[in-house]
Amino acid sequence: MTTNAVNTTMSQTQNKAPLRRWMQKFLHSTDLGMIPVIAALIAIWVVFEILNPHFLTPRNLSNLSAQIVVTGTLALAETFVILLGMIDLSIGWSSVVAASVFSVGTVFFNLPVWPCVGLGIGASVLIGFLQGLLVSRVGVPSFVVSLGGAMIAEGITLAMLTQHGGSVPLSDDLSTAVGTLNVPQGWSWGIALVLFALYAVVRLKRHADRRRRGAGEAHTIVVAKLAFSLAVMVIGIGLLCAYHGVPILLVIFLAALFGSAFLTKSMQFGRHLYAVGGNAEAARRSGINVRFIQLAAFTIAGALVGLGGLLDAARLGVASATVGDSDIMLNAVAAAVIGGTSLFGGRGSVYGAFFGALVIASVTNGMDLIGAPSSVRFGVEGVILLAAITIDTLLRQRRLRSGRA
Repeated sequence: MTTNAVNTTMSQTQNKAPLRRWMQKFLHSTDLGMIPVIAALIAIWVVFEILNPHFLTPRNLSNLSAQIVVTGTLALAETFVILLGMIDLSIGWSSVVAASVFSVGTVFFNLPVWPCVGLGIGASVLIGFLQGLLVSRVGVPSFVVSLGGAMIAEGITLAMLTQHGGSVPLSDDLSTAVGTLNVPQGWSWGIALVLFALYAVVRLKRHADRRRRGAGEAHTIVVAKLAFSLAVMVIGIGLLCAYHGVPILLVIFLAALFGSAFLTKSMQFGRHLYAVGGNAEAARRSGINVRFIQLAAFTIAGALVGLGGLLDAARLGVASATVGDSDIMLNAVAAAVIGGTSLFGGRGSVYGAFFGALVIASVTNGMDLIGAPSSVRFGVEGVILLAAITIDTLLRQRRLRSGRA
């Protein structure tokens, strides 16, 4: 091929519309991100709205928004660990430990509420830190470490709650407010717009930095994504405000979500986390402190697990040992994976935890509305999880063939 022909081909490629270039890139992509889970979520909502017209009503969506909080927060914690290519099986019982410490402290020792919040989250942070030490310093597989951690956490929970009948009702004003109240409509819109403005600023700054380095997406694609996010936010806030407003539970979860996104997307720790998950040996040779990143990821996960445990106790109004025996851990892991976080490590987004939790909660909520048995719900969730893992595996195989794994 002559030089003129090559130049002509390059010119034709550059002159293609940005949307067309994005579509071609998407069709040949080895990382679909959250597109499959969003498509699945839309399909689930359409099906359940057809089966029961009450599914997309403001009241049910308000209930749904509160139902995703605990699973979403624990899925956030699991995402930090899965990005390392590891797994944490202790998040269910660790969250109950946090709730147990909080409830016993406030109810039986009459301690101030906020110190008990710190003690509860601190307990789960300690569990995550100790597990991280064994994984990063000793090299024990995370599966074994977290399985043992789950058993220890279960023992601690039973030791605290069994003598009180297995559960401790919460009566403090903070738990009651967080678990039952909603943000007024005016404040809901104000907080949402401020959060979106901050997100847009960070997103545009990151885009500008990438463009200066000769990478990044076209301007039109970035603007289209921001416009889509704004439209989703406006519709969501509008529907929630049509009922009673945004639940405080959801506001706390979104704060944790955006904080995690800032940590993983805009800070050096996040870049190192993805690098270690993608190839720990290559990351070590490039000067990254692999052990510190692994320890920090487990510790941060512990903090999010503690927060999830306190939110669950506030939502239920009780700290109960039966929560640990439920499918809370399985749902959290499933939400993280369904949200696009690769089990092979190094790929995924904390935002996927939100969408994955929304998929799990939507299936549960929709099945309850149509009166389907639990066997059907578990079957549907299993199919969705297997589909997500299959897509992840196929994309990894494509990356291996193309030399981009």
